[in-house]
Amino acid sequence: MKSIIPILFLVFGIYFSVLSQTGTITGVVKDAETGETLPFCNVFINNTTISTVTDMDGKYTLSDLEPGALEIGFSFIGYIAETKKVTLNPGGISTVNLNMEPFAQELSDVEIKASRDKPWERDLRKFENLFLGNDEIASKSSIENPWVIDFPEGEEKNTFLASAAIPIEITNNYLGYKITFNLQDFFDSPTNYRIVGAARFEEMIPETEEQRSIWENNRAEVYRKSPMNMFRAMITGDQEKEGFFLYGDKAGGSPSMNMRSDIFANELGKSIVPYKPDNLVTPVPNKPDEYLINMKGRIEIHYQKGYSQVNTYKDAPYPVSWLEVNKGVVRVKENGMVLNPQDLVFSGDMDRKRISTLLPLDYDAEKAIQLQDLDRTAANFQEKVYLHKDKPYYYAGNQIYLKAYFNYGNPYLRDELSKVLHVEVINRNRDIVLEKKLPVRDGVAVGNFYLPDTLSQENYYLRAYTNWQKNYGPNHYFLEPLSILNPFQRIVEFEARSFPEPKGISITTDKDTYGKREKVTLTIKTLSDKQSALSSNLSVSVLDQTQIVPLEMGSDIQSFLKLESIPESIGLDRFSYPVEKSLSQEGFVVDEKGKPTSALITAFVNDFQGMVDLESNRDGEFTMEEMDFYGSMKLAFQATDKKGNPAGTVKLIEELKAPITLPSDSYFPETETVATSIYPEVEEMMEEESIIEEEEEKAKDEKRAIYGKPNYIVPGDRLMATGNSVDLVNSLAGNVPGMRVTLVGASGQQQIRLRGGGASVGGSLEPIVMLNGGIMVQTGSTTAADNLRSINVNDIDRVEVVTRTVSMLGDQGRNGVIAVYLKEYDPNEVDQLLDGKGLTTYTIEGYATYNPIYEVDYSQENDSESVDQRQTLYWNPYLVTDENGTVTITFYTNDNAGPLSVYVRGLGVNGQGLSGSFTINDK
Repeated sequence: MKSIIPILFLVFGIYFSVLSQTGTITGVVKDAETGETLPFCNVFINNTTISTVTDMDGKYTLSDLEPGALEIGFSFIGYIAETKKVTLNPGGISTVNLNMEPFAQELSDVEIKASRDKPWERDLRKFENLFLGNDEIASKSSIENPWVIDFPEGEEKNTFLASAAIPIEITNNYLGYKITFNLQDFFDSPTNYRIVGAARFEEMIPETEEQRSIWENNRAEVYRKSPMNMFRAMITGDQEKEGFFLYGDKAGGSPSMNMRSDIFANELGKSIVPYKPDNLVTPVPNKPDEYLINMKGRIEIHYQKGYSQVNTYKDAPYPVSWLEVNKGVVRVKENGMVLNPQDLVFSGDMDRKRISTLLPLDYDAEKAIQLQDLDRTAANFQEKVYLHKDKPYYYAGNQIYLKAYFNYGNPYLRDELSKVLHVEVINRNRDIVLEKKLPVRDGVAVGNFYLPDTLSQENYYLRAYTNWQKNYGPNHYFLEPLSILNPFQRIVEFEARSFPEPKGISITTDKDTYGKREKVTLTIKTLSDKQSALSSNLSVSVLDQTQIVPLEMGSDIQSFLKLESIPESIGLDRFSYPVEKSLSQEGFVVDEKGKPTSALITAFVNDFQGMVDLESNRDGEFTMEEMDFYGSMKLAFQATDKKGNPAGTVKLIEELKAPITLPSDSYFPETETVATSIYPEVEEMMEEESIIEEEEEKAKDEKRAIYGKPNYIVPGDRLMATGNSVDLVNSLAGNVPGMRVTLVGASGQQQIRLRGGGASVGGSLEPIVMLNGGIMVQTGSTTAADNLRSINVNDIDRVEVVTRTVSMLGDQGRNGVIAVYLKEYDPNEVDQLLDGKGLTTYTIEGYATYNPIYEVDYSQENDSESVDQRQTLYWNPYLVTDENGTVTITFYTNDNAGPLSVYVRGLGVNGQGLSGSFTINDK
């Protein structure tokens, strides 16, 4: 056994703390000499797959980062690569700007290659052995641009140096990674070596599923025998279970540690004894995810789950390594990441590990190992969904807000299962009256949509399921009664019930009672079954009890998400519905005789704004895959042969809905009919709208707008004459009596009010904006004024303004309408492009757009003329408690200032279902 112990000094820095709140890093990258911004610069978290590129303005954002000490790498062709260190706080935003220095003189690849000679080639082979390694993994790794590496003369004798002004590009075909390595320092001598740099990992795309499986298995195997796994196991006392057996030199044993026989059994108990670290692991105070491991002397590590062709002992055919720790203390994270790598000296098998064996720090080893050993059974691949709505019942014209929580047969399969959730409203005749699709991310989905005011019956059902769940049958779907009332119906008072005991949730308020338009501060705390703090993902709604009778909200999340008991013997071979990981659309092509035919297909998207090329197979079939869009999409298909001649008609296949089974014993609260509407404005507007409708009937040749007769019509030329032609909002306000434009907070964002408007049920105080008859999307971050400013005032023919409530638009129309019509717009005109010969047009639906509920802030604006009758005072589906299980919310009461219902639902990080319903402000 050699006595030389090379020093491994790999400095990659970066690790992540596992906390409940993530952070964001943003900044701008510029040229240090000219000050110009640098677009398309690579920005990455060192030694991870987390990366981005700067936009056209040189700006970048890295979000959802785990807090802690991070190192950011920057690389750009023609500039010197750099790194910056930053400490990111939980939920914080750090700004890291950088001025990159250009190379003094940039040589072309041809010039660099021409300067390489045979001595350089010998040095390169030596460098590859030291840099990549000399084992099987290294043999399947290669440097793609070796000519960027130089080998300067070292000042010390028998030293070997390397440098690279340009990042080294590495392909690792053993682990399936491409690595871009910014080499900052490379040194090798007979006694030690060091490699210092920043690595950006990219996962390679496998050519086959078999190759994907090989890479995943190789990654898991490399991790299993890594020092990181060993230290992680030592914290939990499972090091021998993981295959790591540790030994130390026996006190008073062999005078020379290197004078041993090659039979391990002969040395055990004489020169070497078992090393037990059980009592040597201590937590770091005030840092719950850091530990100190005391390791004094030289530790011999036997990895008995591996195999080695180079045997230190004849009777130990597995990898053997040695470790010496400067100062005798290893500082590690809970996941085994070493925080003081400069103090560790490895030799033996672990010393032979180099860049080719590196795994990115965001590699989820536990998940990979679990999936590797996981049986593909129906039990393991279960997924179940629960919906939390913002209200226990609704009125026609309301918006319904909801959040979906998923439970999985195995949590590690979450990313392997469904990414599309189907949500439906079904009537008692088993007809689907509304259907939406929501994107599933990180085990949750969030959405909202309008309930048309044309819904004519009270009793409906809300259903949610994934395509994969169809394999398990209707009992696995989410299904619960959904009451939808008309404005003149009320839930009878005796239906009001006391809320049940909360499960894992408690709340406290900053005051006992609140008046009109007063700020409420509510603190929510989540607890485990053992009454300890529990980090959780929550959704919360707050309702006005004077308008919405307090009822318990649907099914219990804990019991509903309980998985079915499925025998392990049932596999996936009998399943016919695939996992839906993205939106897709299937179709086929038929010829003039109606027979399937192969063809080249061009799909024109949204009135020829884009196009997609497809091809049908011999059976005429084709699929549009991996679509990611919101709202509706127009598609115009044209099928041709290879010569460009028409080849048939394209037909889309309608998605097969899940079979509908409704329970016979559903509970719907009893209702009564009253003389007054739940919306105060509706009654006085109904007569006015009736008169308008009579007048419109007389105008047969005139196209009827959905909102009826406008209160004001402003011609486009008046907008340009009376105001700033660039700022349509202020110009319009000068032409419409009662229209007010205010600025909100320090952001200076404009908001519009029309006289007589009131807060809608969704919370918005603004009118909606329509463009050529279509409603423009208006969210909590995009106001009506923002939508108006996006329109070129020179293109406007007229603006029609409705200041009254427009019942035909449901809750959207409570605050009026601003309808913009562009010049030469004819609502009756047929689109000639889409009406061409050989084109078949369809409209398909994507994900439902989520519009956050409008948050009223009376500290910024308090309009005494407006009426605030919001039913939902607060809805937030994105709440996450801190490590103490606590989160605080604020909102404002409405003009009723009565008792409030608070509904909280969620899941703890341990998978525990949480629920609580409370009454506050009960005077």
